[in-house]
Amino acid sequence: MTLIIFIIIKTIHLYPTMKFTLALALVGSAAAFAPQASVHTNTALNQHIGSGGMADTRNPDAMAHEDPRKSISAAPSFEEYLKERAAEGTTAAAPAAAAPAAAAPAAAAPAAVGGGVASTLSGLQGAGHVWGADGIAVGKEESDIRGHDGFSKFTDACAAAGIDLDAAAYTIFAPTDSCLESYEKMRGPVTADVLKMHIVEGKIASSDIPSATLNSLNGPLTYRYAVRKHFVNDAIIGETTFGAGADFPIDVSVGNSVIHTVGLCFGFY
Repeated sequence: MTLIIFIIIKTIHLYPTMKFTLALALVGSAAAFAPQASVHTNTALNQHIGSGGMADTRNPDAMAHEDPRKSISAAPSFEEYLKERAAEGTTAAAPAAAAPAAAAPAAAAPAAVGGGVASTLSGLQGAGHVWGADGIAVGKEESDIRGHDGFSKFTDACAAAGIDLDAAAYTIFAPTDSCLESYEKMRGPVTADVLKMHIVEGKIASSDIPSATLNSLNGPLTYRYAVRKHFVNDAIIGETTFGAGADFPIDVSVGNSVIHTVGLCFGFY
């Protein structure tokens, strides 16, 4: 490199008219031998470090709003988060252990003096219904319980049709009021034949339904097991509900009979 520069300088002294051209050659030669500068591109996002110490482009700073549902609380540290999860694990176990207590109303129903199937159903609390999206307008959470289903439409219809629910040992697949309302809207009046489909001869516990012969007062019913659930005429036996609402009561013993509540009218099948 030094030799090349020396030769160029001597040439410039000998040929002054070539100074400009040789100067350009000098620059070009030096650039050719010079180390190439490395180019670094910064690909990092312009992220904000949130209250929890994590990068978050949404900038979730703590904010108090007049509507508590829109407020943003300060994010806990990772250590605090783990402690909260551990605390939830210990407290969540208590309700799970106490869950069988929910069956107490069903077990206590037969103790009513002179109580039969109809009177037991009148005091039986059905599955809980949540507010869903309608609850937002009235200040409720979607998972809040709006109310519980009943069975008065079934018992009243049986009484009007002259069907005695205590005439023998029966397994009553009691449909809820809401499912009978759906049937009436889609199929018409609930006839005596439809009601008799929900009354099966003999007392059959829910655990025996898969192997039992299900002969209703209006012909045989169809049992099937699918998606880890037990179905009778497409109605789920022991159906669970969304959120904290009560599930569909089953195995409610009433003397020589038993009640399993269902959320679908057998007439649809």
